[in-house]
Amino acid sequence: MAKYKHSFWRYIPSNNNKKSGFKYVESIETDTEDIPDLHDYYCIDHMTNLETGQMRVKNHSAPGYCVSKYIGISLELPPVEKSNKQEIYMVIHKSIDKIEFDQFLEPKDKRYTQEEWEFILKIIEDKFNTAKDLMKQGTAPIFKTKVEFRAFSLGRKAFFLYHIVSNYKFIHLIQKLNIGYTT
Repeated sequence: MAKYKHSFWRYIPSNNNKKSGFKYVESIETDTEDIPDLHDYYCIDHMTNLETGQMRVKNHSAPGYCVSKYIGISLELPPVEKSNKQEIYMVIHKSIDKIEFDQFLEPKDKRYTQEEWEFILKIIEDKFNTAKDLMKQGTAPIFKTKVEFRAFSLGRKAFFLYHIVSNYKFIHLIQKLNIGYTT
């Protein structure tokens, strides 16, 4: 019996008549986490571990920002707004092999100081680490909603994204950035 289910979703860019979105392509069951070969363009892989229910979203051939967009739609978060006049709040996620980040615009009804922003991130991090520790001990953590569980199973980045947008009403900002490194 297969251990993983890979569901492929094609990114459909927006045009004058419709918003951007995702269209289901196909599902493939495998024994490994490796992304199977799929000869299709602009796809992401929504992988589910069939034994644990844990999910991950990986880019297959779509533009880089599509994974964040897909996670936002999957978690039923409000649509993204673009603006360059408001302050931007950033969360940086570091792992052994990569650095990822999310950017947010402040909520319409409240402004946060740097200290308040860091306190919000600490609260969310503590929730995530507590749930992760409970899972390691074999105890199921208690989540308020199915969407919160889905965010946890999608990983740290999705969990932060869910709480920052849903609980604190920040607006998730998705934009294409070109970054260069110097040595």
